[in-house]
Amino acid sequence: MFGFRRLVRRQKKREEDVCRSPLVSNLPPPSFRSSSQLSGSHGPGFAKLNRREGAGGWSPRSSDRYQWLEVDLGGRTQITAVATQGRYGSSDWLTAYLLMFSDTGHNWKQHRQEDNIGAFAGNSNADSVVQHKLRHPVIARYVRLFPLDWNPHGRIGLRLETYGCPYDSDVVSFDGHSSFLYRWSPRPRQATRTSISLKFKTLRNSGTLLRAEGRSEHSLTLELEKGKLLVVLRKGAGSSSPDGRHRLVSLGSLLDDQHWHRVAVEHHGDHLNLTVDGSTAWVQIPPGFTLWDHEQMSVGGDRGLAARGAVGSDGNFCGCLENVRYNGVNLVDLARQSDQRVTVKGNVTFSCVEPVFVAMTFTGPQSFLRLPRATGGPPPAPPGVAVALQFRTWNRAGLLLTFDLPSGGGGGAVWLYLSKAALRLRVHKPGRAPLELSAGSALNDGQWHSAALVSRRGHLSVAVDGDEGSAAGRASPSFDVTAAQLFFGGCPAEGSGHECSNPFDAFQGCVRLLTVDDQRVDPIEVQRRLIGSYGHLQIDVCGIIDRCSPNHCEHGGGCSQSWTTFHCNCSGSSYGGATCHTLSRPLGRCGGQRVGLRSNLFAAIIIIIIIIIIIVIIVVVVVWMLRSESESRGREGRRPTHRQRGRGWELNEGKRYTSSPAKRTNTEATRRGITTSTWTAAGPSDHS
Repeated sequence: MFGFRRLVRRQKKREEDVCRSPLVSNLPPPSFRSSSQLSGSHGPGFAKLNRREGAGGWSPRSSDRYQWLEVDLGGRTQITAVATQGRYGSSDWLTAYLLMFSDTGHNWKQHRQEDNIGAFAGNSNADSVVQHKLRHPVIARYVRLFPLDWNPHGRIGLRLETYGCPYDSDVVSFDGHSSFLYRWSPRPRQATRTSISLKFKTLRNSGTLLRAEGRSEHSLTLELEKGKLLVVLRKGAGSSSPDGRHRLVSLGSLLDDQHWHRVAVEHHGDHLNLTVDGSTAWVQIPPGFTLWDHEQMSVGGDRGLAARGAVGSDGNFCGCLENVRYNGVNLVDLARQSDQRVTVKGNVTFSCVEPVFVAMTFTGPQSFLRLPRATGGPPPAPPGVAVALQFRTWNRAGLLLTFDLPSGGGGGAVWLYLSKAALRLRVHKPGRAPLELSAGSALNDGQWHSAALVSRRGHLSVAVDGDEGSAAGRASPSFDVTAAQLFFGGCPAEGSGHECSNPFDAFQGCVRLLTVDDQRVDPIEVQRRLIGSYGHLQIDVCGIIDRCSPNHCEHGGGCSQSWTTFHCNCSGSSYGGATCHTLSRPLGRCGGQRVGLRSNLFAAIIIIIIIIIIIVIIVVVVVWMLRSESESRGREGRRPTHRQRGRGWELNEGKRYTSSPAKRTNTEATRRGITTSTWTAAGPSDHS
């Protein structure tokens, strides 16, 4: 057993050692990009570990947290470690940084270490190398490093290396109307053990990833519902739900973030394990569903099963799948090779084809985005204003948009904001009652929602997810905002020179697909300072995380969250505390008395008393044993030794000594008139 474990550890170490090759040192200069560079000799192409070309590394034009260095590894690669170094022969080095990864060069994902800490420790001088092994290997093509802190007596300076190995996979993409069907040949027997594994990435929060069905009308479906992964079982009309579907287990959250997510399903007899990105749920399979006899599987949807009466719950899948395996069979590889057991329907592409949506993250109360009204150039915008965007957040309140009305029309201001998880619009003009519209509800669920504000030709409307607000369509004077600046998320700090007022909370969340007067705003141009301005804004990343997945609330406590924290609702249980861990509520009442806490206190006192008694007993027993052992050793020390017996000191058997410390005599022998020997501390002597 121990030999086998050592063998496994050695094999794992060999695999880790194999995937530790340098990835950056041999890349050409075009593989490097940066936010800026101090000079031509400080360019990003010189940022290679232990190299001295150019100025000895990369340094940006200015040292602030908006700088970054990016490396294109040339293809999807397994990355296991990263190392940094300061700029050679200088006082320029990083002391802390963030790492982000991407497959496309957009939609970056931050890598976090243990305990959800995102920052990596940097260097203490320009020459030493600091290396970090990643907690879990990352599969990505692009690596981007963001400086957080640097030598206070220098500036940002960097050389870096990443370590890993090539990554090969079988990828397929679906457009929401396509799928492929795999049929087993010959038909398999009923199985009590089944395994399914795959990876997926998508922008849609709902859709069927795959569906397997057998002769007994038993089916298994993996599907997305509001960004969570569901395992659904079906067995003809005998299912426990009206539409013939049994929702077995749900796991994961925010899985529509266009990042790869790993899924594994393991069926063992009467239970099933579902794993999503490292989180595992174990569930008992209801009777009648334990034997699986799947004979065909539809990947990307369930169109191939429509002839047998299968009904998909959320439509087909739109996105990419990777390494789809059923009991070890690589289904994507079979489909790509046009295996006769596979039937392809619709537009199936054996590469990952995905749209590019550039998101922005408003991280805190100081975050804002300022845009000029005319962002799209000619033709000139018509009178009025039209703004549309998509957002996702956990907060119930926050400012989405504000702008001032032209002073020529009397001035005033407009606010589009969230309040009590609903979208609200307020128009204020001096001397007139405020105009307010509202739309939507429960908009703080972490899902993507669309919001639109249109004011043209005397028609003012606000809409959420395509549905106009309660007062939409009401005729009202159009307001011209041609000269206004648009502020999203919040206002700049006082003294910035921009007129902006926000009587509400700042928005914390993600925004994408922002349009002004039907012209799409490119956040990358904003990032390059080509249009508008911003502060405390993360561009090309959506930093939302679900603090309630997995649920940290114990004993059935409900979890709710905001952008920065989560809260456990312990009502309905006998527990309290931050995570419903502490037994604090009464278990019952008797004559108006809170007997629960009294009973718990009494039980605690009894337990403490019992523990004290046990400790006292143990101490007494130990003392008694030590004393007995000491007395036994004393008796052994007072007996004559064999050496003394050899010198004539041995006494007749059966004689007993007295306990006199100075002299021992045999009283029994004296009474019989027998000559005895006595001995003292000075030696033996004879008595008659």
